[in-house]
Amino acid sequence: MAVTLLPRLSAAAVDQLLSGTPGSASAAGVIDLPDAITYGAVGGSRLHGADLVVLKEGVEKVAREAGYPIATTVAARAAFDAACARHLAQVPILPSGEAHRDDVWAFMAAYLFRPITLWRYAEAPDRHHGGVRNTFQRLWMRGTVLDRGTGHGERWGLVEGLTEDAFVAILERPAIAANRTLALALAEGWLAAAERYGRAAMQPIMRSAVIRIRMRNEIMALGALPAQELREIVDAVFVDAEAAVRRMA
Repeated sequence: MAVTLLPRLSAAAVDQLLSGTPGSASAAGVIDLPDAITYGAVGGSRLHGADLVVLKEGVEKVAREAGYPIATTVAARAAFDAACARHLAQVPILPSGEAHRDDVWAFMAAYLFRPITLWRYAEAPDRHHGGVRNTFQRLWMRGTVLDRGTGHGERWGLVEGLTEDAFVAILERPAIAANRTLALALAEGWLAAAERYGRAAMQPIMRSAVIRIRMRNEIMALGALPAQELREIVDAVFVDAEAAVRRMA
């Protein structure tokens, strides 16, 4: 099946946009893209302008339902993040190698969805550039890595249930995020631990647990273990982490 090539925006072009006057991509502007936006030279066909408009309108709808552009509360931002993560994980054009390119997400955050990026994070450069802190790339990672699957009764429970600190601890560490089995197990372990110890106590516990998981993963491939064994290891790690945090308190 041919790959759909998505628009890309270089880091230099993002910097130029950030140094200028904030703007937005109208429906016409999406079809008539500026010269700074490029595509892969070979290996697929370019995304049609009409499909790009559909992508833009879909994310804008999600944002408006969360309160964009008026609401600026923590609750509104959290609602947008969860809903947009669910949405992006199900966009048909994204499950390809193109969605793993930072410059694709730079295009989305700094050009296609720039008004939403500004609403969510103002002018913060790392939220416009591609990478794990990009406004939309981080949400796509949440939705794809932490999706429990279409047959699960609480499919998006992890996307909706974890705190920002927990997402960062899992998805901004390549050794964990690159192994979906391990990332899912750690997220499930966080939810279980939060029920035992309370969500307010989880930030230092999670940090201690992640250190322990990373150390164990250096010795043995945790993601290759049977599901039950991995779950038991993760649960034990959280118990040890909570005890360590208590001793240090």
